[in-house]
Amino acid sequence: MGLFDQQHEYFGLDIGSTGIRLVQLKRGEGKPSLVTYGHVALPPGLTVSDAPADIAKVAEAVKSLVKQSHVSTKYVVAGLSSSKVFASIITTPRLSEAELRKAITLQADQYVPMALKDVKLDWVVVGPKGKADQEVLLVAAPNTTTEKYLSIFEQADLELLALEPNSIALARALVQPSDLAIITLDIGNLSSDITIVHSNMPKLIRSVNTGGQTFVRAVAQNLGLDEVQADQFTRKFGLTQTKLEGQVYRAIKPSLDQVLAELQKSVQFFSGQYPEVKVEKIVISGGAVVLPELITYVSTATGMPVEVANAWTKVAYPANLQENLMQISIEYGVAVGLAERNLV
Repeated sequence: MGLFDQQHEYFGLDIGSTGIRLVQLKRGEGKPSLVTYGHVALPPGLTVSDAPADIAKVAEAVKSLVKQSHVSTKYVVAGLSSSKVFASIITTPRLSEAELRKAITLQADQYVPMALKDVKLDWVVVGPKGKADQEVLLVAAPNTTTEKYLSIFEQADLELLALEPNSIALARALVQPSDLAIITLDIGNLSSDITIVHSNMPKLIRSVNTGGQTFVRAVAQNLGLDEVQADQFTRKFGLTQTKLEGQVYRAIKPSLDQVLAELQKSVQFFSGQYPEVKVEKIVISGGAVVLPELITYVSTATGMPVEVANAWTKVAYPANLQENLMQISIEYGVAVGLAERNLV
């Protein structure tokens, strides 16, 4: 969201619920090249707090991470949690940029479930639809959210070039151009993002308030464990039905099924809008990917092939970093996608 100055070098910054990740790339031959990357863990709940003291702590963590990672620019493109953003594809007549701006300004209240005075609006044309119409991705973020990010970066001595929904950045990083539609499913700590991508553009975005923490709490409640023990059991046994008499599996299953039900609804809606387009596969990312048997369960439940995300698939990097980068790939998709915003 906001104006994007293509002249500046910049880095991508993903402020998640339990940590911050950054990636800086530079234009290369064929693929953008990795300049640097980094991560810092934060106490759960800190980044979602709006208290000035907590915002200051996040800003200090960002500033420290930028310094430790040897980032060579003060310009940043940051991600917004999809659960904090309204995003929808709308259809309009084919209009000039000026006409489209006027039309959206006049009609946005029909699409955005918030008072327009309380949000920052942005939009991008994502493709034609029929002979006379076009599809437009409309995004709205609460002013309180954008002001919080501006405060973080001002305190961190950085300049914000753009804010972008995490789901859009993730799709950019993970999805190769295809005539088929591809689903990205990012199971984060607090929520899960479902995006259907076609013709290299997101055509449907949905966020579900169920994530890895939901799984851990369900295991804690069902097995009578504290959250530390429940986290260990969740990571060790996951969706394995043959261990611990399937107790962890049965605890996690209802929450995961909620996410997959929303995914199936998204596919049905997409197929109704684009009946000629086949949904090819699911690309899955986020910390929950490491849970035993998760990939098999998702594939069986949805009837679709499932691939584990590789955030670095469109990035060139030194061979000696291969092992390290692959180990963290499932959690770097958003940061990489933000860094790729003007490079792929």
